[in-house]
Amino acid sequence: MGLKLICKNSRCHFMVSAIFIVLLAISKNAYSQSFKNKDIALYDYFNRFFIQEIPIEVSGLIPIMDSTFGLEKIQLTIHHQRVSDLKIQLQSPDGNTVWVTNRNGGINGVDYVGTKFTQYGKDGLINNATAPFSGEFTPSGQLTYFTNGSNPNGTWKLLVEDLQSGVDGYLDSVSLTFGNQPAVIRQKQYCGFDKPELCECNRNNTCTLLPDLVVVPSFTKTQWQEFAWNDAMYPRQLKISVAIANIGIGPMEIAIDSLMRKQCCDRDITKPIPDKRFDIFQNIYTKTNKTFSKASKKAGTIYFESMPGHQHYHVDDWVAFRLLKIEKGKRIIISKGNKVSYCLFTTGMLYDQDSSSIIHGKAYGANMINYGLGNYYTCDLGKQGITVGGYDYYGMMYEGQYLILPPNLKSGKYILEVEIDPNHYYHESNKANNIFQMEILLNQQIEK
Repeated sequence: MGLKLICKNSRCHFMVSAIFIVLLAISKNAYSQSFKNKDIALYDYFNRFFIQEIPIEVSGLIPIMDSTFGLEKIQLTIHHQRVSDLKIQLQSPDGNTVWVTNRNGGINGVDYVGTKFTQYGKDGLINNATAPFSGEFTPSGQLTYFTNGSNPNGTWKLLVEDLQSGVDGYLDSVSLTFGNQPAVIRQKQYCGFDKPELCECNRNNTCTLLPDLVVVPSFTKTQWQEFAWNDAMYPRQLKISVAIANIGIGPMEIAIDSLMRKQCCDRDITKPIPDKRFDIFQNIYTKTNKTFSKASKKAGTIYFESMPGHQHYHVDDWVAFRLLKIEKGKRIIISKGNKVSYCLFTTGMLYDQDSSSIIHGKAYGANMINYGLGNYYTCDLGKQGITVGGYDYYGMMYEGQYLILPPNLKSGKYILEVEIDPNHYYHESNKANNIFQMEILLNQQIEK
């Protein structure tokens, strides 16, 4: 194929450039191909950190993934009797890694059956779906991160982690489909740090682009579970899912400062440094006419989280969980969880056409000011954050996502409360909406 021609001198490039452009345009309109691997036994949890790598060889495609050509779809068939054990990621040849599905399916969910993953899955978010999974879903992460100008040809890897022992499984097949409808974020207009003139302000063409963090109600309301006092695996636990969205006009961005980076991380800031906490700073951007400026303000701390399914850096005290009862107008705390640490990155985007993206009665998505500003797709020590219009999702099967209920807790109605940034370390445009509450019914704690 002409598209495979490689020229190593400027004359050759000049002679074929016009032909290459024509062929590239034709290929992007006509070329669609799938690549697969199959029949792979999946390992059970080894009681230590281990990722099973399943290669998928891709070749013969045009050498650039962009908004006109790239990864369109992932399809999986997995036989497993407890799919909530599984964290599944996809890694491109350039090392970019995206969550496909992470510990979804609840306690008793089984199997992925020809399950398709696209950027805008017609059956909604895989996080909100019910196993056995069969349909076309939006993945736990952002496939659009693969649309980054890199070369699709080479070895892709399906990365599978089993995070709880007792059940193994089998990968029947996995396939990747490339074509001219790749994963991209749909925006009414592009707003990025390289295009500040396309970003908007609230007034006078000068503004501080602050984030505004809120709990997305649909996740927590549909993904929580009480476990009985004598449950074999999770006695007296109230497990909770939380997605924290940024509905402000600027990104939530944190980083260690340059001095700390020199002290801790000259070799590689992504390498773990166990048992050590580092100060972090919140980066706050201001737009003046057609330029951005940045101020850094001291915030909280960050550390390396080594628990299964993580192995990356977490921000301390990011959320707090409480179980409440209101009696005679008095607020009584029944149970209080530890301040839970999160890795901050954009696992998903709010879409105004998706019922899961309704917050305080309003649908959020591409209708937002500066939607898509900020690119945060990894949990390293150098920089983390949540994009404008993005959210950071932690499912109820993730470590730390629970409250311990008191022995013989009386059955009845209670209030579950989630607070973002309980220590008020971070700057936002609105701190008043950082607390989310919902009523729940508990009835499995009376010992018999």
